[in-house]
Amino acid sequence: MASADERIDVVSSALEERGGLAARLRRVREALRFDGSLWRRFAELGCVYGPEWWKRGSPPVIAAVIYATVRRQREIVRRNQRQALGPRPFWREHWDAYCVFAEFARSVTETMEQWSHRARPMEITVLGKELFDAALAEDRGLVVVTGHFGSWAVAARVLGTLGRPVHMVTAREPNATVRDFVHEQRTRHGFNVIYSGTSSFTGVPIVQALRRREVVGMQIEPWGPLTGSHTVELFGRPTRFQLGPFTVARLARAPVVVVFGVRRGIRRHELRVVARFDPTTPEQSVAALEATVRAYEALVRELPRQWLTFQPVWRDEEPARLASPADRGAVKGRLQRDQARDVGHDRDLAEAGRAERPEPLLGGEEPGSRA
Repeated sequence: MASADERIDVVSSALEERGGLAARLRRVREALRFDGSLWRRFAELGCVYGPEWWKRGSPPVIAAVIYATVRRQREIVRRNQRQALGPRPFWREHWDAYCVFAEFARSVTETMEQWSHRARPMEITVLGKELFDAALAEDRGLVVVTGHFGSWAVAARVLGTLGRPVHMVTAREPNATVRDFVHEQRTRHGFNVIYSGTSSFTGVPIVQALRRREVVGMQIEPWGPLTGSHTVELFGRPTRFQLGPFTVARLARAPVVVVFGVRRGIRRHELRVVARFDPTTPEQSVAALEATVRAYEALVRELPRQWLTFQPVWRDEEPARLASPADRGAVKGRLQRDQARDVGHDRDLAEAGRAERPEPLLGGEEPGSRA
């Protein structure tokens, strides 16, 4: 008769096998999801190796299939668009939301093509190029701020032509099965990726890159950790945007340029350099963020179908506009509390940067830069 220890070993082995099987099944389910590795790799085959008629004609059809099957993302897009554009007839809401999916399908097609070894020529028009060139020529590093809008991924690819090391700050893919695939895709042309997180120490490698006079691309989307975010009014509602790009630029004494990518047609893109900032105080960082959000808001109103946002911008279910002075006063009070909190957050980030790398001091020279 088996001893108690032997029976425990048998039960433990069975549980481990069941747990391993459950993990494998979960991974298979994730790979088969609409955002999983199976479909991403299939999409890359079509975007990179497919005939031209497929690249031009398939994105709207694929977008329609996805729109019909992913209820949660469909409703999120409808709510976000409703807040931005106001109430519209039922059929118009669905059409506008579908157009966002179609624009995203176009963006994915051209992004995968451009980040491959079979990239086709693109027509790119840069508005405000002199603003960008002047900031880059100062050789103090450069923070490029953008949003999840239009052809932002294609615009990031253009940064590789600047002759400077380029880093993209991004969150990890929510679907674990595509992380290796997406990382390889983003880094195959010499780009570096810095993955954002919830710790203040996330900003340390960003500050270090700027001190080396390199280029860092960041987004200000209204999601991510509350630490380092600020409340700004967007489409009449209090919205938390990431202040991090302006904070790290201030700590590294680097300029900030705001650039949005607009898709104008198949392989035709427009990069709009809308502003430049040189924040030196927390108040100036907040002012720069607010001005950037205003520009972002105007762009979304102009081209709402290119607002490629599939996460809830506002956490409550139903949008409600800020109509009363009391509501707007509450937003202002929350902003003031955020400013007081971020003074401590900036101090933590600066101390972390000095502990990680004692030299140079903020705004100082790199070791060995003098003859």
